[in-house]
Amino acid sequence: PEPPSAMAAVLQSLFLGGLCAAAGATRLAQRPRLRGSCLLAAQPLGSAPSDGALAGLTDEEASVVRWLSSDEMGQSHLFAGWESASPQDKRRLLAQVLQMDARYPEDAAGMRGLAAYIAHARRLLADSAADKSPFEGFAVGVPEGERIRIGSDAFRDDERAGAALLRSSVFVLVAGGLGERLGFHGIKVSLPAETLGGASFLCTYATSLAAIRERCGVAAPPLVVMTSADTHDQTVTLLEAHGYFGLDRERVHFIQQANVPALQNNEAAFVTCDADPFTLVTKPHGHGDVHTLLHQSGLLPRFEAEGLTHLVFFQDTNVLAFKAIPAALGVSARLGLTMNSLTVPRSPGEAAGAICKLIPRGGREVVINVEYNQLDALLRSTGGDTADGTGFSPYPGNVNTLILQLQPYASALAATGGSMPEFVNPKYADAAKNSFKKPTRLECMMQDLPKLLPPEAKVGFTDFERWFSFSPVKNNIEDAVKLQAKGTYAASPGAGEAAVYEANARLLRLAGAKVEQGEPLLFVGLRLRLLPAISLSPRFALTVDELMNKVSPSVSVSRRSHLLLDGDITLESLTLDGALTIRAAPGAQVVVRDASVVNDGWEWVPVEPSTQGIPEAFSIRGYALHKKAAGVEIRISEPGVYVVSGEGSVRKL
Repeated sequence: PEPPSAMAAVLQSLFLGGLCAAAGATRLAQRPRLRGSCLLAAQPLGSAPSDGALAGLTDEEASVVRWLSSDEMGQSHLFAGWESASPQDKRRLLAQVLQMDARYPEDAAGMRGLAAYIAHARRLLADSAADKSPFEGFAVGVPEGERIRIGSDAFRDDERAGAALLRSSVFVLVAGGLGERLGFHGIKVSLPAETLGGASFLCTYATSLAAIRERCGVAAPPLVVMTSADTHDQTVTLLEAHGYFGLDRERVHFIQQANVPALQNNEAAFVTCDADPFTLVTKPHGHGDVHTLLHQSGLLPRFEAEGLTHLVFFQDTNVLAFKAIPAALGVSARLGLTMNSLTVPRSPGEAAGAICKLIPRGGREVVINVEYNQLDALLRSTGGDTADGTGFSPYPGNVNTLILQLQPYASALAATGGSMPEFVNPKYADAAKNSFKKPTRLECMMQDLPKLLPPEAKVGFTDFERWFSFSPVKNNIEDAVKLQAKGTYAASPGAGEAAVYEANARLLRLAGAKVEQGEPLLFVGLRLRLLPAISLSPRFALTVDELMNKVSPSVSVSRRSHLLLDGDITLESLTLDGALTIRAAPGAQVVVRDASVVNDGWEWVPVEPSTQGIPEAFSIRGYALHKKAAGVEIRISEPGVYVVSGEGSVRKL
């Protein structure tokens, strides 16, 4: 019978997902269990809880304890010492269990909740302990994809076609990360993408969507933001504090990722906190949850009803991705791709996931990402990961920017209940692989989606040069210096900023402008090419084609210059040797004509990451912008047509 309490709905999920299957469960071998750093006495997985352990609980709550203590669940160790515990403490743990059980999706076998999580974990942990490869029996082939030359006629054709699809696309930001690894006490999307413009990553992305609205005259594309328990409130606060950066609030949707229980051994025993035995240790389930959450949210049918056709998934700190997305959308449309992974050229042996074509015995081929730590063994029979005629590996590097056709994507998730393939990566503490150095958990990755797609789905990739499309930010200065010493991209906030300036300089050169190249500067041991510093807002140019139509060959920028362009601005003729910023509000059109701006300009000065008086978001870069002299800063707030000429004078026509 249905329990009468308010917990009925969740308990019903528990009974359906776990209790009914408990009768057929097989008792697992008895092994010692670890809780944090304490070794617990071994006890049978199916030990029934004592009357004292159940004291103070309702019948429904006691049923949950018995279920967790069953052979199927194997969590009886959680209730050691419960005879002396208060009912309130007991309920805290049970409430946490119920919440996680309700959110874990149903799998292909019809199991759901934590019963499914534990069953999956035991199978995957057994495979891991037996050194069973997930790619056993697969042959590897070179995938087919488009390799793009920036600025070519073919690129511009694809970009124009893709630009027309921006208005019918949904943008999905995977924004579950904090900035702790960067030395920043906040969410990563709140960090400025670069210092000159000062716009945060989230602001930059929102501005890109607003720019689509300005050009197309329609509502901005929907933005879906996946947050976590750690980042959700801060993300919402950031958006609300800035009026959603000009976006319609009703077009911004949040899906919040939940953690899963940490596992302490091969039997998938849960772990409680050292400081609180009534709270389970939990860990993120991986960014593959974005697919599960989108399915569960009910948003996909709404987007289909609006006539939207594609979804674009992008990461929280790779601001250059938006330069590549229009052309990649065009490639997706031209080739009819269900899924299109954006990639970059990858050196043989490089520690980055690679797009491969996997060919199983007697099965269908699948184009999918293979993590670098699995790639070498997979390629051993084919001669290894060696360079082709381009000097790069034939298996391009995955950057986790994905473009999906909406309808087949939604159908694939509906067929699987939104459940994503999982993996486990325990760090073993003993040669027998029975215990872990620290608790592990199941994870899922967003790039594993091809495993869910039907055989007729066409999966491919679009390969862009790194300078144009890939500038992730994930390391603090200390780690960045070590990576740079190895010849690897440093991936610090400063390195990401330098990559943006360099990309913008190269695009201006592509349009015919004369842009000198500055020398690298040294900041706290990290060499960065920050000059010339060129900040181009999405409102200035959303695509390369648009930029090339707005910049003439009569533009020159010296190596020490700082240039910021934000708004509808056309550069007809400009000589810049110093600092110039132009910001034009919506409705204002600005033409820079016969302008020669020369001043002392600004400079980058080294600072220690902990320097007092400098906001942490800037000091963690190892430098700050010092405006030692007045540059030319133009801000136009009223609609109209304006001309900037001479040394920076503004005239309204």
